[in-house]
Amino acid sequence: MFKSLLSKALLLLPFISQPALAEPIIWKIYDQQREFYVLGSIHAGKEAMFPLPDIFLEQWQQADALIVEANILQQSNVAPTLAPPFTNQALSESTLQQLQKISKTLNLSFDQLLQQPPWLTAVTLQLALADKLDLKSDYGIDYVLLQRAQQQQLPIHELESVSQQFNMLENLPDNGAPMLIETINEWDKTQSSLRCLVKVWQHGDGEKLEQLFNESQFDPTTDDALIFDRNQHWAETLAHTTPYQSGKFMVVVGAFHLIGDQGLPNLMKQQGFKVEKITSSTKANCN
Repeated sequence: MFKSLLSKALLLLPFISQPALAEPIIWKIYDQQREFYVLGSIHAGKEAMFPLPDIFLEQWQQADALIVEANILQQSNVAPTLAPPFTNQALSESTLQQLQKISKTLNLSFDQLLQQPPWLTAVTLQLALADKLDLKSDYGIDYVLLQRAQQQQLPIHELESVSQQFNMLENLPDNGAPMLIETINEWDKTQSSLRCLVKVWQHGDGEKLEQLFNESQFDPTTDDALIFDRNQHWAETLAHTTPYQSGKFMVVVGAFHLIGDQGLPNLMKQQGFKVEKITSSTKANCN
């Protein structure tokens, strides 16, 4: 959800012109009873990311439901548990000094960051960086499509709840300290990668997207919790639970969940589905 950033009235965006041949990757995953059209989302984006590919919009017209990580349009009273150790307890003096410099560039309160759990500080930094780079949650792919589905009364299914997402973050190793330390230590690289991400996504440049994904890795336990364990759960849910045994479904999850051997398409293939990439890609030429 937060790693890939990698979420209102944008329902007309799919009719705004888009550069030719620049298509984000869409996977068709299917068997005899069902079809899943899977699009990787950037949870905060730009107007230039629209419209979505024609093939996705065509299938949308015949879809039985939209499937997302969590329905962020629903009102929720769930709030994170802000338990220690907090950021000021989890970082060395030198790392705290780096965090203070970063907070100034993002116009964030350093004192407030110190009183948060490390996982929340990491998320706060990443979201603030997205905003600084003019990436807005109102232009997130999942946000726009949730709005569209709601207006058209297309059923919306969640793979997990907001409460489950908070629980996942609250149970990261050392309250998310390794994730925060890596975020701080790799801050310059994070900025350059995020600037590149939208262009890479637009072009469907799978090779470059995988490179950005590999460069964004945390420690193995954190990566399992944020990405790989969730991928496995989602694949099993789509393959075996009652709502998904027949029909056509549009699936929108973070783009980094679709990459590599442990990505959702490959895991679905292991479940016996046929998997096809149905869009054309071009090189993003992005450093």
